[in-house]
Amino acid sequence: MSTATAGLYDLFLPRWAGDPYALYRRLGESGPVYRDDWLRSWVVLGHREIVALSRDERLSGARIADVHEKLPAAARQDMAPLAAVLSDMMLFTEPPRHTHLRRLLKPGLTPRFVHTLRPVVERLADELLDAVEPRGEMDVIADFAEPLSRGVIAALAGVPGHAGELLEDWQGLLHEYFTQSTAQYKRIEGLRAVFDEGARRRRESTAEDAFSKLLGASRETCTDDEVFANFLLLIDAGQATTTHLVGNAVLALLAHPAAAATLRATPALIPDVVPELLRYDSSVQFTSRVAVSDLDIAGQHVAAGESVTLVLGAGNRDPRAYPDPDRLDLTRRPADHLSFGHGIHYCLGAALANTEIEVALHRLLTRTTGWEAVRAGQNWLDSINFRFLAELPIRFGVAPRAPSPSIRGELP
Repeated sequence: MSTATAGLYDLFLPRWAGDPYALYRRLGESGPVYRDDWLRSWVVLGHREIVALSRDERLSGARIADVHEKLPAAARQDMAPLAAVLSDMMLFTEPPRHTHLRRLLKPGLTPRFVHTLRPVVERLADELLDAVEPRGEMDVIADFAEPLSRGVIAALAGVPGHAGELLEDWQGLLHEYFTQSTAQYKRIEGLRAVFDEGARRRRESTAEDAFSKLLGASRETCTDDEVFANFLLLIDAGQATTTHLVGNAVLALLAHPAAAATLRATPALIPDVVPELLRYDSSVQFTSRVAVSDLDIAGQHVAAGESVTLVLGAGNRDPRAYPDPDRLDLTRRPADHLSFGHGIHYCLGAALANTEIEVALHRLLTRTTGWEAVRAGQNWLDSINFRFLAELPIRFGVAPRAPSPSIRGELP
């Protein structure tokens, strides 16, 4: 059995907290797979192996029940409401149920639909920068990335203005679950009231919100609880992870001023460079599966019922897949990066997230100059799975204003 003296638990140590990739390299020295005793899981670090396993029917993403059963009795009771919601999300189901639930949102998140949202993203980004320009400094997370993703999701999910506070400071339901926090319960109850009002209008054929319009044919055969769970998934995946993909991309460009200067001088390169920024520092570092039958992974035998953790962040820095993987390379085109997952659980909202990141970076780079971090070092939220910055304060200069290009469209 392959084991490692270190493990993912070490990500809590100051030595590794700011740079998990150095730990991944150390863990991968003995091979792309090892047994993590603290995590009670097989940990997969290699890009090739993660891609193959993401398509392997012997592994299941329906893992919430398995995790829930392993919690202490008191925590199991506390987490039951959140576990029930997560279990109805398509992310944590397998075919045929996964296929059925995916039909709920897939028709709406087409490139054409996302294209119509781009002017909304651009308008929000410009409004947020208008507010901070006079100060010459901002917290990229609190002043820009988070309200930008929140505003887009509020428009997409049909959350009315009076309920907008329900989306503020959203950290992600999976994060809450794995940290055994009940902090989001009141928020979920409030969003359920918003959802139920929308469901009432849908039954009366008077609903005009974007979420109602993007729901697919499966809406009529899914329960309200299933539709609500995937309404929350839209918020969860579309807000927290996108917020921190923007934040991590800005942090990478702060550390690579020559790359930032190149993009500022030639902003047309930004769409091509976004995949490399996502590969370089993903906001979601790993995902888990449960083996439904015995299998071998890179020569290691995994028994049915055992947990398998796919470390997406390690796969994105695998030197077998990407030469010199710790270098931010603007000429690299990593179309197979793992930051949105792979296989049937590939992020349904990837096109929207890419659009938000493109617009965010374009506006930041063309409207501001001379980025400077306010302080050395970064404060990361306490999680080994999520690369979420607590804040990213910067100082900046203001670039000469020019008309901002936009793609015409309107919110459906």
